[in-house]
Amino acid sequence: MVRSPDRTAINELEKALEAVLAAAGDNPPPAVVRRIRDGLAAHAEAVEAARSSTDPIRMPRATFDPADPKAIGRMVSIALLAQPLIALEDIQPAYGSGVYAIYYRGEHPLYASISGSETPIYVGKADPANHDASTAREQGAKLTARLLEHAGTIGTAEAYADQLPAHLSPIHLRDFVCRRLVCATNAQLVAEKHLIRTFWPIWNSETKACWGMSKHGDAAKTRANKRSPWDVVHPGRAWALDERLVDSLTPDQIGQRIAETLERVPVRRDHAALLEEMLEGFRQEDAAIESHTPPVGDDVEGPQPDEAGGADDE
Repeated sequence: MVRSPDRTAINELEKALEAVLAAAGDNPPPAVVRRIRDGLAAHAEAVEAARSSTDPIRMPRATFDPADPKAIGRMVSIALLAQPLIALEDIQPAYGSGVYAIYYRGEHPLYASISGSETPIYVGKADPANHDASTAREQGAKLTARLLEHAGTIGTAEAYADQLPAHLSPIHLRDFVCRRLVCATNAQLVAEKHLIRTFWPIWNSETKACWGMSKHGDAAKTRANKRSPWDVVHPGRAWALDERLVDSLTPDQIGQRIAETLERVPVRRDHAALLEEMLEGFRQEDAAIESHTPPVGDDVEGPQPDEAGGADDE
């Protein structure tokens, strides 16, 4: 019996899905799992589009649900972008936890492409002191504390400028500005993820380019490990200067990863256009698909457990 073309095509689709699952094996590495999940998510959109095309009643591409974590992430991100820019060196303690973005305005050659733009060099979150907090006072002064910590880290690297080798360039605290947003407890979690996957900031560990700025240091007995890329190109922190440490990446490799990231992720330069881009995520006729894969690829090695300084803040 000859199958109809539609039955044959559906059968081939079923076989393809079985082949994908078989290729994963019984204990696939995390990179393979991420690739499969992202690939299936992308094709799920196409399958749903094909299904809708056979339905005489039109189906919206997305349904707005204000309780959906992705929608919350987008809304909080837009609210963050509505906040004014403040010099990082001018941050003062204030109550509240939430999300923030740090921007570069200087002349460091590694960051020339994003200097003065709307693309942050780093985004992060500050969790509340009390996870049941309902007011900014109950959350504690966590958001500004995190920004002050980053300002201190950059200031430490700046103070080391006169000891830099000739192949490295200094950074200056005065060249950094930030936006910060105090938000409802737990909203910072999904907002940070959305911001990272929108901008892939080159100092965030998830981007796998120049991570390590948010490390805190560790005990001397654990220092026979690797030095983070951030401490390779921005030395100054005493614990990261330990001679027993080896560089996790060379300055050239760091520069290459930064260049690859900025080549594959468009630098946002216009604030109004950026807000419009963020709003596109809410459009029901053409919903955006969020990528979980860093621009340099899943197969590229990122932060390792044996890296000095402990895990980056999450």
